[in-house]
Amino acid sequence: MVITIAQDKQALHMFQIEEIDPKYYRKQTRNATLKIMAMFLVIGMITATTFVEYLGAYSSNLIVLNLLGAFVGLVITGFIVKFFFKDKPWMYEAMYAWRLKRNLMQISNLIDTVKAEAKQNNENALKILRFYHLGLTQMHQLEDNNHALIDLKAEKEQLVQQMINLGYDIDQTSFDASQLEEFKKEHK
Repeated sequence: MVITIAQDKQALHMFQIEEIDPKYYRKQTRNATLKIMAMFLVIGMITATTFVEYLGAYSSNLIVLNLLGAFVGLVITGFIVKFFFKDKPWMYEAMYAWRLKRNLMQISNLIDTVKAEAKQNNENALKILRFYHLGLTQMHQLEDNNHALIDLKAEKEQLVQQMINLGYDIDQTSFDASQLEEFKKEHK
């Protein structure tokens, strides 16, 4: 039972790169953005108007009250998205990209240490770096940023060859932030 719970916790933290059509991704994220923006506009207008209506008598600076009301509307919209919409099917691609970017950023924070260890043939570092390359490639493809892919090509090919020479699997589509623990100690 303890093993199952530990495995379930690890599965919750594990990120898996998935195949997503870039055109479909851009369409879905655009639709999700428009829905959230429309919701913010309505909530922001209501809260800004409410602030001016009820607090306007106490302040001569209505612009500040409008901005404060809009900010409160933004916070309310953020809570609604986080607690009610993030698991909806129409938000899937946007949340996937957010999680992918978050994992890539965790690796980016330690990239110099990871690259140094990869040069020393550290298996974990090589796997993390391979996931990083695959994740960056997907993010650039999803966002139609082909120029960045060109810059990454030589480094990717060199890493793949190094992993093949060492007999390591180059299909590193999974990542768990706990894989970075050994590099956090070295980074400090």
